[in-house]
Amino acid sequence: MAQLEEYEQVIQDFQAELESTRTRYSLATGAILSLQRQVDFQESQLQKVSMENELLQTELRERKQQLQAMTDKFSNIREDKKQQEMAGLTEKDNLILRQQVWELEQELAKREHTISEFDAKVSQLQVQLSQSQKLLQRQQQLQEEAHSKTETVQQAEQQARVALESAQSRLERLRNKIIQATFSTLGTKSLATEISDNDILDALQRIISERTDYYNQLKQKGVKVPPLQQSEISSSASKPKKATASK
Repeated sequence: MAQLEEYEQVIQDFQAELESTRTRYSLATGAILSLQRQVDFQESQLQKVSMENELLQTELRERKQQLQAMTDKFSNIREDKKQQEMAGLTEKDNLILRQQVWELEQELAKREHTISEFDAKVSQLQVQLSQSQKLLQRQQQLQEEAHSKTETVQQAEQQARVALESAQSRLERLRNKIIQATFSTLGTKSLATEISDNDILDALQRIISERTDYYNQLKQKGVKVPPLQQSEISSSASKPKKATASK
């Protein structure tokens, strides 16, 4: 029974550990989902910025093409006075275009810096996601180990219960056989009456004592008989001492 109680205590401990592992597993799953949403959001932002960057690069190329066209036009009309007047206007447009190109280049540099930051953030989130997934795998492994240990202890408990029940059954059958053999020999007590272990012990001692007395009588008469077993001699010798002590 003590071993069964120990098995039950171990099962309770494993069940508590399993519940704790399930809680940590739920927390890890929530953290991974949160990180995954952050990664998706950052990737969406990165894609948006990349598209805007492509648009800016396209616009920058167009502005540069316009600038080159104006420069070519300015070169072609430079010698004529009228062309000089147009050149002044063209130069003004050229300056405006240069300013626009510079502004676009600055904006493009900012966009590229933003893209770099998004790349770094996504990389960091991916590392966190990988670590969380490893933690989740570890929690799953611990949960499976705890479940396996619980099943092992439960099987051991069941085997112990079966062994105990079998031993109790064999002991009860042996006790019934001893009762039947003893009291059917003595003929002093009905088997329908409840018999205690002390009754069985007293009856066995009386049988052994009677066998010893009969054995001694045969020896005194000169009859050759095989020796009694040592356990019977010891039991018969101890009974008179007990009777003397009780007197």
